[in-house]
Amino acid sequence: MEQQNIKTILQKYRSGQVLDKEEKTILDNYYLHVANQSHNKLSDDELQINLDQITSNIIREISPRRTRKLRTLWYSSAAAILIIASVSGILYRFQSINTYDTEQQARFEAINAGSDKALLVLANGEQFKLDGNTAIASGQGDILIDGQNLNLSEKGISTASLNTLETPRGGQFKVVLSDGSEVWLNAGSQLRYPTTFTGDSREVELIGEAYFEIKHNPKKPFKVHTKDQHIQVLGTGFNISSYPNSITTTALAHGKVSVSSGASPSPAAMILAPGQQAVSNSGKLLKQNADIDRVTAWKNGLFKFKKSSVQDITAQIERWYDVQFVFRNKTIPTRQITGEIPRKVNLYDIVQILSYFDINCEIEGRTVYLDIKK
Repeated sequence: MEQQNIKTILQKYRSGQVLDKEEKTILDNYYLHVANQSHNKLSDDELQINLDQITSNIIREISPRRTRKLRTLWYSSAAAILIIASVSGILYRFQSINTYDTEQQARFEAINAGSDKALLVLANGEQFKLDGNTAIASGQGDILIDGQNLNLSEKGISTASLNTLETPRGGQFKVVLSDGSEVWLNAGSQLRYPTTFTGDSREVELIGEAYFEIKHNPKKPFKVHTKDQHIQVLGTGFNISSYPNSITTTALAHGKVSVSSGASPSPAAMILAPGQQAVSNSGKLLKQNADIDRVTAWKNGLFKFKKSSVQDITAQIERWYDVQFVFRNKTIPTRQITGEIPRKVNLYDIVQILSYFDINCEIEGRTVYLDIKK
């Protein structure tokens, strides 16, 4: 691969000529490299720097032993991997991305990503709004919110009564339970838990999605109840996704868990090892391999997709940005995308990426309509 070949492909692309699959792969790797070097808009001259390093990267990417593997990553466009680069860097570099009129762009940009926020509801119905600046902890039979002690006995609440922590669409929150276990709640989720764990087990109820890091206590197993699964652990890290009208999935990051079909334990419980997941589908419990990095990416501030359908991707975006997607073309939901998107970008950055896959977006209020580009 010579530097002049890359320049020729750049000139061909800028002149509007159609590139074949290999040329697209070369071009995408070129822009991906440059996007990782700077977050600022670059001139055409600056885009041609460091060709020696870029050339070596491209040769490695399209070598014979990797060509077949690499090409499987692309669907309808060779640029799926570009999402891995910073969104701000990518958007400057692809003139083929759809340009929205000023009004549409402003509407998209006005919708920001979600943030740390939740609502704590005590057993007596008393409510407390929480945000990223709010510290909440359970201890000595009471709840502390920003250092203020909520004396539950004075409120007539038993410490074994269940509190409800709710994250709205566009919200997420982390809570530390009385035993020191940590729970991260994703958007549109609900966790019911006691202020103090009593008896011979620690039990909580989950609707939605959460990641758990459980303190080891073999004498008091930790149990999670969802609509489709009962999960029992001694000390481990795992992710549960159990939204209404969706399949329930428990993926194990480390340790060991026992998963039963239904909300109560079963003699036919399934034991998971790290890197495995239990999936409830049509009343059956299936064991599968899991991509833990992808499953838990939301906790680390990322959307991470691997041959994910647009239907699944937009479901995640809906919860995080508190919007609704409507498909005007029936082929869009099944399209697949691979890559990563930071969860902190605004909605305009998201639709710009979708535009690269020939998907046009229009927004009215908080409803986004998706159609194939004309």
